[in-house]
Amino acid sequence: MKLPLLRLSFFSNFFVLVLILFMSSSCSSKEVVDLIVHNAKVYTVDTDFSIQEAFAIRDGKFVEIGKSNAILAKYTSARVVDAQKKYILPGIIDAHAHLYWLGQKLEEADVSKAKSFSEVITILQQYREANPDKKWIKGYGWNQNNWNPATLPTKELLDEAFPDVPVFLKRIDEHVALVNQKALSEARINQYSKMPKGGTLGVYENEGEKGKLNKEKGLKGLNGLLYETAINLATEKMPPLTEEEMKRAFQGAEKVCFQNGVTSVGDALMDKTMFELLDSMHREESLKLRVYAMINPTEENQDYFLEKGTIKTERLHAGALKLFADGTLGSYGAAMLEAYSDSASMYGAMWRSTDEYRQLIKKFADKGFQVNTHCIGDSANRIFLDLYSEFLGTEENKNKDLRWRIEHAQVVHSNDLEKFKKFKIIPSVQPTHAISDMPWVETRLGRVRMGHAYAYRELYEQNNIIAFGTDFPIESVNPFGTFHAAVARQDGLGNPKDGFQMENAVTREVALKAMTIWAAYAAFEEKEKGSIEAGKFADFILIDTDIMKTDNRILRNTHVLQTYVNGQMVYISEF
Repeated sequence: MKLPLLRLSFFSNFFVLVLILFMSSSCSSKEVVDLIVHNAKVYTVDTDFSIQEAFAIRDGKFVEIGKSNAILAKYTSARVVDAQKKYILPGIIDAHAHLYWLGQKLEEADVSKAKSFSEVITILQQYREANPDKKWIKGYGWNQNNWNPATLPTKELLDEAFPDVPVFLKRIDEHVALVNQKALSEARINQYSKMPKGGTLGVYENEGEKGKLNKEKGLKGLNGLLYETAINLATEKMPPLTEEEMKRAFQGAEKVCFQNGVTSVGDALMDKTMFELLDSMHREESLKLRVYAMINPTEENQDYFLEKGTIKTERLHAGALKLFADGTLGSYGAAMLEAYSDSASMYGAMWRSTDEYRQLIKKFADKGFQVNTHCIGDSANRIFLDLYSEFLGTEENKNKDLRWRIEHAQVVHSNDLEKFKKFKIIPSVQPTHAISDMPWVETRLGRVRMGHAYAYRELYEQNNIIAFGTDFPIESVNPFGTFHAAVARQDGLGNPKDGFQMENAVTREVALKAMTIWAAYAAFEEKEKGSIEAGKFADFILIDTDIMKTDNRILRNTHVLQTYVNGQMVYISEF
């Protein structure tokens, strides 16, 4: 009786052995990769804007993209992610932002939601109670256009509330700061201070204003407002951050970026010290975010970067000069062809002379740097489009792929639009600026001139390319706010119902490309990132909403579930 049982056991074991050998042979015929993601809706943003289901990753790069069954049949991995029909995009590239500023602001008082200056004071008092050891009270985000009346603040209330500690508050656009008397005194700022180029000190229009002028010798008349580069007079006197504090600032900013699906940032004002620290952090793997650096042309930075030329690693790229033509509309600093509609005596101003700009451009262009310039007003845009043409229109350069950029391009006269196409100039814009400015911009510009503002579709149509950023921390890091602002031209509450200047809304495909492949192109990095294609860095995000199909009202609330850089998960949602 035992023999049949032994015989059955023998044949059963033989069958199992054959099955194992067959399976081993089958697996050994598959290519081993580091990660497989399948069962997804993948917007590749490739040349055909194709939609796929799966991909394989090896050594930090995409190996192949295709259907789930084909990828699973060809590849094997110890790490396999079933996306459960969720949606995958390339890692978002924010073409214009300020990484270090974002990190700093995580430690400062946020007054951006204040509806009056008295609310600002209350927020600062609460911040002071929570941070009694701070030597300076620093805050950010005030916007007088959200107050009633919408007038620029001066320092009297700050002096009353904080007579013994310096207070420094940056406006939402970072182009104006308000300080109290204690800060003026500690920084030794008075009407005789040597002013950096492009800077201005605010003064009272008359000495009797509010009866609270400071009578201290040398300080009479200053109202606490520091415009543009005059801000440096205060920041240079603040206690410097230690290297560890700077590292924490970058890491804090990176965390916020990854939470929002941003894997690359165009940092729009980079200094030598920041660049070297970023490079060190990348090498020691304490920072993974990719950064495209636009160089602030201080004397120190010129000496360093002009000697070295462009610098590029897999995560850090110093490739552009960053210039400021003018200030902002919100602070009346944008350089306009005609006076502001709500202030007939103000036109804004350029930061430097045309000759100074020309010399800087030549220095950096001769070393192979791209040129990216902040231009808000129609005068600033015209001056720089014409200045660019002096270089880009020469026989030597007109056929070169130089990709110079105008950052913001907020108000562009219709007569100047075609210059973007003629000289292949890339507009690098921030759609959320249009929505933030929407409540007051017509008052500032007038109806006719407003028609030339935030013209993203017209700008895109010049070269069939446009790059999107947020300018964070001036605006939210959330890229889906950018997407919504670009396609629906509405705020987070869905206002206005029919959209703001809908003739310049863009399609969803254009918006996604502007946040991925075209943002990469605008930094000469389209061959390595910006789309999900074989050979490119495996930077991608998993989201809960099909942003190419869903209702406009849902777009801003799109939730990032997972973020990957080089095929490694750097963020996973807790919800």
